[in-house]
Amino acid sequence: MLGYLPDSEVATPQGAERYQSAAISPVPCSTIQPEMEKAIRLVPPKPYTDILIQHFLSEINPQYYCLYPPTFSHDYATWWSGKAAGQALTPEFTCLLLHICACATLYLDFDARQKLETELGENAQNLAGQYHHAAKQLSSTIAPGKGGLTQVQQLFLNAVYYKSEAQFVESWHALGAAIHQAQELGMHKSSSKAIASEFEREMRRRVWCILYTWDWQMSLLLSRPFIINSNYCSFELPNLRLESPDPEEFGLSPIAHMTFQCELGQTISKIPGVMGGLVSPAQAITIQQTTEKWFINLPAPYRPENPDTRWDQSHKHVAMQRHQLHAIGYMVMFLPLKPCLTMTVDQDKPSIKRSLRPTAVDCALKLLESSQRMLAFMLPANAKFHYAPFIIFDTAAFLCSAIIHDHNSTLPGRDKTIEAISKALEALEQISENTKTGAICYAVLNRLAGSMTLTEEEKAAIFSRSSDGSLEGPITPPSASLGSGADLDATSASTDLDLPWSSIDAGINCSLPYELSPSAAGTSEFAGMDGLLSVDMCEMGQIWDWGNLDLNLQ
Repeated sequence: MLGYLPDSEVATPQGAERYQSAAISPVPCSTIQPEMEKAIRLVPPKPYTDILIQHFLSEINPQYYCLYPPTFSHDYATWWSGKAAGQALTPEFTCLLLHICACATLYLDFDARQKLETELGENAQNLAGQYHHAAKQLSSTIAPGKGGLTQVQQLFLNAVYYKSEAQFVESWHALGAAIHQAQELGMHKSSSKAIASEFEREMRRRVWCILYTWDWQMSLLLSRPFIINSNYCSFELPNLRLESPDPEEFGLSPIAHMTFQCELGQTISKIPGVMGGLVSPAQAITIQQTTEKWFINLPAPYRPENPDTRWDQSHKHVAMQRHQLHAIGYMVMFLPLKPCLTMTVDQDKPSIKRSLRPTAVDCALKLLESSQRMLAFMLPANAKFHYAPFIIFDTAAFLCSAIIHDHNSTLPGRDKTIEAISKALEALEQISENTKTGAICYAVLNRLAGSMTLTEEEKAAIFSRSSDGSLEGPITPPSASLGSGADLDATSASTDLDLPWSSIDAGINCSLPYELSPSAAGTSEFAGMDGLLSVDMCEMGQIWDWGNLDLNLQ
């Protein structure tokens, strides 16, 4: 429905009485910069912007909760009324608005995307790119330390946009810009010294918490140094009181999951070697114990074992964030244990790595299970959420390497490992026709699985997969089922369907390499692992290193 949001200013949100709208400049401006003029012109007509705003707040914002909807809605209404009245609009909020439009456009469902493309006369992917480019140009005119919290939020959404497009290195650099802007505003210091209302202090704490969480997670995944040096921060976690004054509901706050991840990052960053990316087997044990303790201390709705699901319907974000927390926790546990799976074990020679193999397999199996649950829950609406598909691929690839190195069939939990690889292939196969991320991950993993030396029974377990078209996962809404091909096609559809990989495809901006395409499957030229090292992984190559599997690829 078009134009669902009010045309006039909404009431100032509770708890933000001193909040000054970020949309209108307190200083009148006699001239408008060309970048600002272009940006305002690119903002879609209000009915279409309303659709994008609603979609962002309901589908994307809950993933990180960088915006507090009541104050944003207030500013959004103020921006439109100010524009109509000829008031001076702030460049930072205009950037924020454009970045929201850019991100939301990438995640639209089929009906909304088709309506937008038909009535605006432009491909949705192109529209998203135009919004993003205009926001970047306008943002470059804002001096460091200016623009306040809104500037930090829009810079963060710049990183979100790049991540949605699978441009992980660009996202990491954009995250750095947001962090540096936050530091210019003193958000890394004690908020008690800031001249601000308690509401503004809480918002600063929330945004800094999100930035820190993204920093430690992206740095680990990309093998990059942490951008934030915790030794120079006076860290304050959000108090989670904005949504409800009831202490029993603090853990149900939409940003609670980011607070929990922030706490995990702070704890593991103190373990020697973690921030430098050099972790010994002994430190891997410490990381495992630390993360297990973190799991135990999670509130009941987020527990890995027998979570309390009574709030899943009244608080829609809880179930999704539960799956996200589990996947993050098991990823942290599995990362330092990966080398234990990519080695040929000498049964007569004891070693710490050998003793950790059962733990490594167990962590990998739990990570695969939690990632598949998260994927099942988030699809089809969030086809551009790359974390779950990549983690499924990455973890299953290491399990394939473990089987390949298991010459004596002594790998702990070998049967469960083979079953897990089969389920990973099934999950990736189901998204391979609709996202290029899924297509590349599935094709490469299929090649790796085909290279394993297996018994006939094991081959049957791997390649005789169910074709019922659904990902198994608890508490998965019917709308998130992968069984509906129409829904999945809709998620990634484009106005140009002439080529098999021409859809809006979760952000991989290149055609699928022939050696990974269905037409090459089964040919002797591309059988087994031959040529895998030369396969173009597109943007996935930014976070994937074949050398980690220790397969002596050529």
